[in-house]
Amino acid sequence: MENKYVLCCINGFKPSEAVIDYGSWLSKKANTTLKLFHGLDTLYHENDSDLSGSIGLGAREDLLEEFVKIEHEQNKLFQKRGKLILEAGKERAQKNGVATIDQCLRKGKVIENVLDLKDKISIAVIGKYGEKHQDRQDQTVVGHKVESIVRAVEKPILIVSEDYQEPKSLCLAFDGSDGAKKALDFIAKNFCFRALEVHVVYVGAENDKIKSDLEEARSVLEEVTISTKTAFLQGEVGEGLNDYISKNDISLLAMGAFSHSWLRDMVMGSLTSKVISIVRKPVLLVR
Repeated sequence: MENKYVLCCINGFKPSEAVIDYGSWLSKKANTTLKLFHGLDTLYHENDSDLSGSIGLGAREDLLEEFVKIEHEQNKLFQKRGKLILEAGKERAQKNGVATIDQCLRKGKVIENVLDLKDKISIAVIGKYGEKHQDRQDQTVVGHKVESIVRAVEKPILIVSEDYQEPKSLCLAFDGSDGAKKALDFIAKNFCFRALEVHVVYVGAENDKIKSDLEEARSVLEEVTISTKTAFLQGEVGEGLNDYISKNDISLLAMGAFSHSWLRDMVMGSLTSKVISIVRKPVLLVR
């Protein structure tokens, strides 16, 4: 992760705490900068100041001026709130023992800003849901911004929702595809994962090809001294992975974000309703 940083996208809501904590863990393990990012994607823009037609006020200039004034005051509040979110995030990261912390407050849509920053990102950490889902008892929902970032940003992304627990083990969903091999390569090459026990698992019937693929994956990991287990799982993919993770008290799930089999279907077919929505542990997607 040389000359790059761990990017934490925070919005001030519940998952942001876990985002900072997991980002802190990654940053310390990789000895790299932690960059805290907050996007101001609801700001009013002066270029949109001709509001007479859109809000039906006609020629009431006094009302239009008052509307613009209110919008500008709201913008100042959004900016102040964003700065406070970043300051609180910095304090939390410092308590976590992170040495180098950058802050980034930007106007514009989150996805556009993340894409602009992507060349310097080693891994991005994002919350599973945002403001709209704060009051839900069932936190299986995946925010629409998360799905947009996953589809657009060609960087490893860690999606988190529940409170931080120091990672001890990792489950790699592996099907022998290019996407799965990229996830395997990322895990093998990054020191963050060297102390973790890695379970390489396949959901489906055993055959000679997949047995060979799993053994090859085991060899790659053991070559860099990562303790490794392999397993075949039965049943529906999402539930099978979730059950295995729960029974074995596994800390993280990793998988290739794009491939040509069931892993591709999970992400591209219905991101919200499949694995990321089912699994409560952090999910690392690698492209």
